[in-house]
Amino acid sequence: MENLNGSTNGKEEKELTEVEEWELERKLMRLAFENSYKVLTNKLTFKELMVGNHSSGKSAVLAHDPQEGITLREYDAIMNYFEEGEEYEKCAELKTCLGRN
Repeated sequence: MENLNGSTNGKEEKELTEVEEWELERKLMRLAFENSYKVLTNKLTFKELMVGNHSSGKSAVLAHDPQEGITLREYDAIMNYFEEGEEYEKCAELKTCLGRN
């Protein structure tokens, strides 16, 4: 099975090209924002996210700290990410769940 960094389990890791590094960062950022969206909108608890992602070989990276709660800066970053992707339904749901206008 291929990991996010392009290596396979038990095999020698190759050095990533600049393009591959950029693509990996983009995938990790997408995963972080999607995971935060799921936790913040109560689609999954953090524990469910951790267990589910671990069992499927994914990272449980988030765009916010679930123990500290979301900061205004993190909220803005998450909203900007989904706005840029024209995922307005997610923006609306986040606003509703977080009580922001």
